[in-house]
Amino acid sequence: MRLSVKPRLSVAEAAKRAGVGEATWGNTERGYKTVGRDAEPNEFSPSAMILAHMADVLGLTPNDLHGVDRGDAAEILAEIAKPTVETRGSGETQVTFMVPAGLPEEDKETVRRWAEQMARDLDQRHHHHGDH
Repeated sequence: MRLSVKPRLSVAEAAKRAGVGEATWGNTERGYKTVGRDAEPNEFSPSAMILAHMADVLGLTPNDLHGVDRGDAAEILAEIAKPTVETRGSGETQVTFMVPAGLPEEDKETVRRWAEQMARDLDQRHHHHGDH
């Protein structure tokens, strides 16, 4: 999956964005970990948390993770990607969107503009229909 991301991500860059070590990323891609020069490689599968963060960097969905029998990581990925809504004491509500780590700045700006436009549209609709 990493090789299909445009622009192509190196192991080092992908690992940095996911907050995991390069060795962990590499072991996950290969599915095994070598412990010594002459030792047999050991099968390697990352924790659900690590896998969820790796999947997030690659723009994978919880369904993608269910498809490889990693429902544990799929649940975490669903939480990572979910917008959080927080109401302040002033009555203002703040919504936070999680976007993929690799998203270019102009795309982050687009997400912000869409969110603001949606908020304005909902606010207008609410005021037009009144509270009756």
